[in-house]
Amino acid sequence: MGIPGKPNYYGRQLVRRLRNERERAGLTQEEAGEKLHLRLQKLSRIENGQLPGYHELMAILALYGASSYDCAAYARLWERAKERGWWRKYGLEDSTYIAMEHEAESLVEFQLGRIPELLQIAAYARECVHGDEKQVKVRMKRQDRVLGGENPLVLHSLIHEPVLRQGVEREQLAELIERCLLPNVTVQVVPQSVGSHPGLAGSVTLLAFDDPEEPRIAFARTPLGMTFTQDEDVTTGVHTELSALAERSMSPEDSLDLLVALAG
Repeated sequence: MGIPGKPNYYGRQLVRRLRNERERAGLTQEEAGEKLHLRLQKLSRIENGQLPGYHELMAILALYGASSYDCAAYARLWERAKERGWWRKYGLEDSTYIAMEHEAESLVEFQLGRIPELLQIAAYARECVHGDEKQVKVRMKRQDRVLGGENPLVLHSLIHEPVLRQGVEREQLAELIERCLLPNVTVQVVPQSVGSHPGLAGSVTLLAFDDPEEPRIAFARTPLGMTFTQDEDVTTGVHTELSALAERSMSPEDSLDLLVALAG
């Protein structure tokens, strides 16, 4: 996971489930630690996010009475938890957002001044990052990783209409049209005629995960960098505002028609 000091999504799932398994077995941390010959502090660290070794994991599961089927599922989860993110090889200064986007099940966003990053072609992205080729490569890789594959990200992008009329090349519009046709992608244009709305305060992205215990995360980009929060009151407010803005936007079908018209 990109947030410093935290395990990735699969690691968080693993340790959370281990804690639940212990509780179902009717054991306290002290009792489990004693039977496993683990110090209480070590078991506590595991249940708070420290990934156990493979043999430690199997010993814990045996104590908790897990079936061979469950053990195999835990082993697969453990392997995923140990994987290094593909973005690490690019040496990014801050990969927090990319790591969380990679783990998310769905993404809803409003973009005020740019085409959304996951819908950009390389030429458009290059202009956005002032020719930084590393960032362009990372952006294209993100698109391949999260929008393709067996379990693609469910993307809902709200785009401010003026963005589409600010020198967007035909090739970029054609890419937007292609992405609109993907079953996991919804694009809605927020017309300028809608007037004043909360989105004018700036772009915002809301990530949600398939684990019900995993809190949503709201991200906002400012001139000082990316900020994020998992505060439930804030993320609920962001979700409400994005939902209201979607209702005031052009339908996906009308948005597609506009893109086709602009592309000529």
